[in-house]
Amino acid sequence: MNRMIDLSSDSGMTRIQLLILTILAIVIIGLSLPPFLKDRKVSQADVDVETIAKAIKKYYKHTGKYPAKLQDLVKNPSIEGWKSPYLDKVPKTPWNGDYQLIQNSYKICIAEDNRVPQKYRLGKIAEISRVYAESPESQKYWW
Repeated sequence: MNRMIDLSSDSGMTRIQLLILTILAIVIIGLSLPPFLKDRKVSQADVDVETIAKAIKKYYKHTGKYPAKLQDLVKNPSIEGWKSPYLDKVPKTPWNGDYQLIQNSYKICIAEDNRVPQKYRLGKIAEISRVYAESPESQKYWW
């Protein structure tokens, strides 16, 4: 049984089929990339506010006071008990804006910044923030 291989048969993928497959892959990637990037920014902002809130809690344990501004976590504000930088630097939001310290509600959050999608700002439906106070008065601001 000697089989001969027919090299003229169409058993492979044509250039047109390869082109169609490539275009479909590009379309699928193009449609899935924006939601992925959006979710990544939201996740990073959530991690940032959690990190800042933890730094504020350490600051409070060492000094007995909450910082007046976020820069106090990086540079010594000449307060007794300040030990070392609690953050290397105050991060920018993933949308390249600034986080805000809201002292009357003990929150670290995304301020009114036109680069950040509306729903993630302070007081909006998907607000990204953390309550940093460890006291009974902060409990009313938890939700």
